[in-house]
Amino acid sequence: MSISVVRLVSVAFLILCVVSGSAQAGDIEDCNGPPSEKVEAACGAVINDQARTADERVRAYVNRSRVFMGRANLDAGLADADAAVQLNPKSVPALLSRGYARQRKQNFDGALADITQAIELDPKSPNAYAARGGLKTDQKQWTDAAADFTQALSLRQDFAQAYVGRARVYVELAQLDQAMTDLNTAISMSASLPAAFFWRGQVYRRKGDIDHAIEDFSRAIAQTPQVDRGSYFARGQLFSSKGDYTRAIADFDKVLSVAPNDPAALQQKQSAMAMQAELAKVQGGPPAAAAPKAAAVAPPPAAPQPMVPLATIPQGTIPALAPGLSEAAQLITQKKFADALPRLNTVLAADPRNQAALKLRVAANLSLSRFAEARTDLDVLLRMKPNDSQLLTSRSVALIGMRQFDQATADVNQALSFNPNNAAALVCRGMVSRLTGKFQDAIADYDRSIALNDKDYMAYSERGQAYMGLNQNDKAVVDFDRSLVLNPLNDTARASRGLVLLLKGNTAEGLVDVKNALDRNPNNQTAELGQGLAMLVSGQYDRAIVALDQLAGKSPADAFVRTLRARAYLAKKDAPHAMTDLDAVLGIRPNDPDALALRGIAFTSMKQYDKALDDLGKAIVQKPTIERYFARAGAYEAKGDLDKATDDYRSATQLAPASVFDIAAQAQSKLKIQQLSKRIPCGNSGKSGTNDTCL
Repeated sequence: MSISVVRLVSVAFLILCVVSGSAQAGDIEDCNGPPSEKVEAACGAVINDQARTADERVRAYVNRSRVFMGRANLDAGLADADAAVQLNPKSVPALLSRGYARQRKQNFDGALADITQAIELDPKSPNAYAARGGLKTDQKQWTDAAADFTQALSLRQDFAQAYVGRARVYVELAQLDQAMTDLNTAISMSASLPAAFFWRGQVYRRKGDIDHAIEDFSRAIAQTPQVDRGSYFARGQLFSSKGDYTRAIADFDKVLSVAPNDPAALQQKQSAMAMQAELAKVQGGPPAAAAPKAAAVAPPPAAPQPMVPLATIPQGTIPALAPGLSEAAQLITQKKFADALPRLNTVLAADPRNQAALKLRVAANLSLSRFAEARTDLDVLLRMKPNDSQLLTSRSVALIGMRQFDQATADVNQALSFNPNNAAALVCRGMVSRLTGKFQDAIADYDRSIALNDKDYMAYSERGQAYMGLNQNDKAVVDFDRSLVLNPLNDTARASRGLVLLLKGNTAEGLVDVKNALDRNPNNQTAELGQGLAMLVSGQYDRAIVALDQLAGKSPADAFVRTLRARAYLAKKDAPHAMTDLDAVLGIRPNDPDALALRGIAFTSMKQYDKALDDLGKAIVQKPTIERYFARAGAYEAKGDLDKATDDYRSATQLAPASVFDIAAQAQSKLKIQQLSKRIPCGNSGKSGTNDTCL
């Protein structure tokens, strides 16, 4: 199979994956979940359980077929899809699953028959049109493929995979601007689409923007669990064009590690090696050693990652290896922080002023969230070197962890006075601003830090969280994605991306990130917060409250925790408990727009309409949202001011949803306008009937 076909199949597979139904309990839940080791066994259990309904077994066959197809086990995938159709010949997901399996087996006529039947059964299925678009793309019927993807998008405007499919067609038709528009749209909806980055990389490549193309191919690689042959091959070609033959050879070796006889990769590697050798001759030195064949390219070692969100260990905190300390330094590099501490304690018991040992112990304690202990050592170090910008920055990290924000700010400002280009200090000052609700100030510092060092994954992760505070969730997702490209092990960014995807209403994608982060660290507070949010938006209010109880007063994002818990209480019509959380937030951040808006909703439920309107008005002035307009309209309507209520309901229908809460509020606003249109007389509007009404 050629590299281009591999990439095409991945796009089609993305489209197929949206077919599966909603999750139920037990084996059903695991079977309907994202691709994992659990799915095959869980679906097998459902299939073999004769007590299950036919619909449950059909869905299990479809989902297991999806897993088999993802593993390129085409025969097993086709067998399961065919079994699903035999159980229910009118099941659209089953027909689409078999159509996709037949397409992979090169049975295009059979695939078209299945997909056409699915469209006849459900002419409003965007998945069916997207599937046919993928089939037509496979057959190089570009015009028909574009028409099908366009039809799918007319039925579902947030269908990111269909945008990717259509963009791929536009690339083939050399309509690069249209392709770029579609790909940017898809990525703005979800930054977890490797195919979108691959094709955008191809667009950049064709436009001659090599650096952006390499970046996008790298992002596609970072998000694909298996070796992404297409992206490695394309990036290798671009590295060759830049004269970076060592990296090019490493990328071609990646391709050859899974396809040893790939002629294109072999030819490109040989060409790169020849150019590298010739260049070495011209420069008068020996040729650089090529990467060993089929060897994996090791990522750069990640800095020790803090156990709590937000903390970063500034460069220079971990010193160069010193005699007697190499074992402790090696343990810290391996993230065995607790194991390193006894060795460091022994060294420091003999020599309390050993700077290298003190710095290593600071790094270990910061990574274990032992902020007070880290600060004690930093105080000793700063007495020896009071003007050390990096040490001051490190102490600000400890102070942030201890929530002593004023002292942290003083340290970081002093660090910047000694070194205005200290990128880590700017990140730390941004943390303080973000944690105290000054999101614009935080973003300004993160922007400066990234301008100084655009390879700092923590700066992007932090800026993403600041964008979340401003409800700019699209920008937040992109920053979390950038952070994960730079460091795929950054679980703070992964959990945060899951959280923001849940806020955007992308529940399935968001839960994947949240669960992955929790698998690596069950105490990841951001991921736990994501779980609580998922329970809230799915109507599990009591469970959401229990989950959020574990975080209230403990999480750095305490204001967000309390506003979410207040939402759960309001959904249970428990305004007093909601008010307790909201007053706690507003006691620290009096102008917090989310807390003001929710307190306005609470006041409305308590029939204190003037207080409600005051809070909601303040929130809307800061940032108008659909939910806030809807809430204020409800207060106006309760007071009998239908004109103002109608104006706010109308405003709620005109904004673009920024969160899952906005989506629900907008749907209710449209219903409210229809209801009010029957209650408001038209007066002298010019209508002829005496019973006419208007807005």
